Amino acid sequence: MKLLDLPFNDRRRRYLVFHNRDLPDQLALLSTTTTEAFESIGSSRFFLSTDHRILAKVVPDKFDRRQAPLKWLLQDYIEKRWLAQSDGRMEYLSLQVLRRAGLKTPRCYGWGISLNPNNRSASLLLMERVHGTRPGGEVFDEMDEAGREAFLERLCEQVAQLAHMGYTHRDLHYNNLLIDAKGEIYWIDAHVRRLPSKNADQWPALKRSLTATKLRGEEYRKKAENRLETLWHQESWRYNR
Repeated sequence: MKLLDLPFNDRRRRYLVFHNRDLPDQLALLSTTTTEAFESIGSSRFFLSTDHRILAKVVPDKFDRRQAPLKWLLQDYIEKRWLAQSDGRMEYLSLQVLRRAGLKTPRCYGWGISLNPNNRSASLLLMERVHGTRPGGEVFDEMDEAGREAFLERLCEQVAQLAHMGYTHRDLHYNNLLIDAKGEIYWIDAHVRRLPSKNADQWPALKRSLTATKLRGEEYRKKAENRLETLWHQESWRYNR
């Protein structure tokens, strides 16, 4: 555990950082065109270290302390801060699951919380900025049809890998992926949950993770469902022999 006093665009905030790995003693974070691009496709705030090596993801409180004081106290302050159920910690744990499943993710430098009730941005995740990558949605939109089908194939293979670890992604869409120049997939904005314990409930849970709105239409959702179902049952047959 490490106490970090972080300047965010010259405004200092203090965080307790856990599982910190190779963090410098001094770390300054700035908004840049890169972080603005991330913020344009998500609800979190992003900051980049001055050496462009570390990307900080900051999640604000869900409730306003003045407008909903009881909900803020119970959920944002007690549950997320003092009981360590913050978004940063949950995402850190999900990234570890993805890595154990053999999927590529940015390297994590730690997760943190601010116990200061006046700091609305209580949740912090520090991770590697993966250079030479672009958001998956942007890449998908520029592909021809053959490229999109090949992309869906790779995505379904990795979703199946994760499923056979006993997990499914809670928010599966292209912009939760980064794609490098070689077409390699990096999983970001990770939120996973365990599959149901009953075998009969597992495939329906996987199927529900595929939605038309997040996969650019019903045509692509159906293609992903068909391919994932084949992979799931092929692998299930092999593992259950």
